[in-house]
Amino acid sequence: MEEWEEVEIKAVSDGLGASPSELHAEFEMTGDHLAEVRDRHTMMLVTSGELPESHMAEIAPERRLDWMVKELNGNLTSNGLTIPLHGANMDSIQLSKGELEGHSILKLQVGEFKRKLPLPKEVDSIQATIHQGVLNISW
Repeated sequence: MEEWEEVEIKAVSDGLGASPSELHAEFEMTGDHLAEVRDRHTMMLVTSGELPESHMAEIAPERRLDWMVKELNGNLTSNGLTIPLHGANMDSIQLSKGELEGHSILKLQVGEFKRKLPLPKEVDSIQATIHQGVLNISW
């Protein structure tokens, strides 16, 4: 059986001798409320259809797609993505491909729920099926 020992963690340096990165790391580790604030802020942005990492989304659209699919509890594959939409059927799902600010966009709408997902540049056509409550989109 493994035996656990408590390990004491000491600050590398403190006061005026600490580097900014050390102080920042210590603040991040001791500021428990920061994680809660970040989570609530992210939840609010996701609910409104926005991205917390808007700057990254502009300079790396593929990260934006990955982030949005993960926030929808989906999976990104090499030739598409899957998103769980339990309770929905193909009649209630509207998909349309368009372009926004020079980037290909897939607009997903299920009732009042709307999201615009950036697509890879090489995508020409999109196929969608729903099987056992999971939307499969391939290109």
